[in-house]
Amino acid sequence: MDARSADASFSLFGLWPSEEQDLVLRAALLDGEAAVSAFRQWAGRIDLHGDFDLATFGLLPLLYDNVRKLGITHPLVGRLKGAYRLAWYKNHKLFDDVRPALVALTGAGIRTMLLKGVPLVFTTYCNHALRPMGDVDVLVPTEHVAGAIEVLQGIGWRPFSPTSSDFFRYRHALCLIDAAEHEIDLHWHCLFELSGPGNDDFLWSSARPLDFNGLATLAPDPTRHLIVTIVHGLRWNPAPPIRWIADALAILRRSGDEVAWDELVGFATDARLSYRLHLGLSYLQQRFEAPVPPPVLAELGRAGRSTLERIENSVVLRDRRPLHARPIGNLWIIFAEYCRFARRAGWSEFMVGFSHYLRFRWKLRGRLEIPGVIWRGLVRRLREKLAEPPPPVGGPQGVPLRARAARPSAGRPEGRLS
Repeated sequence: MDARSADASFSLFGLWPSEEQDLVLRAALLDGEAAVSAFRQWAGRIDLHGDFDLATFGLLPLLYDNVRKLGITHPLVGRLKGAYRLAWYKNHKLFDDVRPALVALTGAGIRTMLLKGVPLVFTTYCNHALRPMGDVDVLVPTEHVAGAIEVLQGIGWRPFSPTSSDFFRYRHALCLIDAAEHEIDLHWHCLFELSGPGNDDFLWSSARPLDFNGLATLAPDPTRHLIVTIVHGLRWNPAPPIRWIADALAILRRSGDEVAWDELVGFATDARLSYRLHLGLSYLQQRFEAPVPPPVLAELGRAGRSTLERIENSVVLRDRRPLHARPIGNLWIIFAEYCRFARRAGWSEFMVGFSHYLRFRWKLRGRLEIPGVIWRGLVRRLREKLAEPPPPVGGPQGVPLRARAARPSAGRPEGRLS
């Protein structure tokens, strides 16, 4: 049994790859006949001239690289080569265009660390084509985020959202766009799950030098990079975010000997992320034979799920859409988010803080508006429910019970409609 069936309460679609995406991953990441077979199966199931879904399109350069090494010939290889060349060009251009922003931050005395795609390109894949990117993720120390935004605005970058003290407190990153519509995700916390004072110390304390087109900056070490990749990627989405699978496997294959597994387990336990890291690492080990030590999986599995993890996973690892359809579903999503900010708070502090977070999330002027918002939401949902047409009388297909009972004597096969 693979990790996709590790928790039957999770829908496979939206958390794990679809069958076609799984074949693409196997064709791109495995060796020998296993990769060739996966490619042939995938190519035989798709429209060779049709569009690819976004997640699959991002894997095409990696797929082409493996297909080329395996010597596979197929009419699709030309399209894969085009995707490979396009990714190579776009990444080079993106890095060149974003570099002046990093120069400006460095010139202002602000330390920077590049997250996700850029360090993967330079230290893991070592090829600009294999990891397509749409933006550059830059981490700065929390105390310098306001200054960093001011520096970037001064050279033509505009924030995508308005900022405030609450925004910096309750968010972990801000998207900025320049005139050419390049994007920088400016982080003061590497992940939403690590929002809060001091939570990024584990990244800064072990950061490694990175040469970004001649500019000295920093990148996470393999242990932290692996953690960030899995936690950021393993979350439910209508379009499964499968890129993390290739990235995490690339880190393990290239730098697995440098991963400090005891530190990873200790971090997961302290940060209440044991279950998600266990889920992701188990999937990589069982599906792609990733070099993850079995004792590490056993220790992460023994850690169990804390109350915080259970609450958070009910939102992060599941389809949120049914929650939005329930009277208090949206409130539960916000509550699950807030638990991250107050996991060490007492009850009184927790409740007061939650009211502030509700005010922020609902964009209210003050906390006194909260009861009115909740009441209006309940009334609106009740009206919507009353306006729904009544369900048909009888069985699941709306056939009257008398007609269903009469079918066998009428000589028709069970379940066949006239």
